[in-house]
Amino acid sequence: MSSYEDAPTFDEVERVMWADAGTAYEAVYAGLCAHTIPALLDAVGVTAGTALLDVGTGTGNAARAAVARGAEVTAIDAEPTMLDLARAKVPEARFEMATVPDLPFEPGTFDAVVGNFVLNHFGKPRAAMAALCSVAKPGGRVAFTLWPAEPTAGRTLFPRAWSVTEGWVPMDLPKIEESDDYPRTEEGLAELFRESGLEDVATSVIDWDHLTTAEDWWIGIASGVAGSGRAYMAQKPEVRAAFHRNYLEVAAEMSDEDGTMRLPSRALLAVGTVKA
Repeated sequence: MSSYEDAPTFDEVERVMWADAGTAYEAVYAGLCAHTIPALLDAVGVTAGTALLDVGTGTGNAARAAVARGAEVTAIDAEPTMLDLARAKVPEARFEMATVPDLPFEPGTFDAVVGNFVLNHFGKPRAAMAALCSVAKPGGRVAFTLWPAEPTAGRTLFPRAWSVTEGWVPMDLPKIEESDDYPRTEEGLAELFRESGLEDVATSVIDWDHLTTAEDWWIGIASGVAGSGRAYMAQKPEVRAAFHRNYLEVAAEMSDEDGTMRLPSRALLAVGTVKA
């Protein structure tokens, strides 16, 4: 497992944090993120024959849903194990390994461009949006979901556990340059879309409870997935053990008597139209 400390830029750290994460992502986080897919596809009007680009497809859930609507789907991701799982899941779609903004497509290729929780993985979001808008046809629709800055209770589970874990060493990650960043709010996301030249920009908020169990949710962090998982793996063994105990206490507070854990979740959705 590569060290994030050897990857100095935001985008390079992202590649390290998600390397070889396909199986664990599918087991844990894919279900959480899938909730917003119908609204995302509705926002750009995906129907039979829509030429769609799915950006940061992960293990292919948005691509699968779009194919079920009859769309002609092209999907990209930068992580090979994600793409392997996506190809097996959705053989009808075309999958390519690619990073943003270096897209392997001609301008005006797609009727619509979507990305489900991918914007937060771009170190230069404005450059990323410019590139993604450029491959949509004039009059085409572009939509993305985003985790907001203000975390819901579901996103505070791990931070609550490590905040009371003695000896826990936070992971120091590179920040997005201030000139490239934007507020993770409805208005901030809308402004990013407008700055990218999109018209008729609209935003909405999606709230839901993600249902899981403490045992299943633990798979992600124990597998070293994403920032929380990498931070966990970097701790001393005794600190990891203490963190696990604290995690179980917090998880119990959020679980029903039958063991179902409810993680209140919120996403922002923005959509805009490429100028004709």
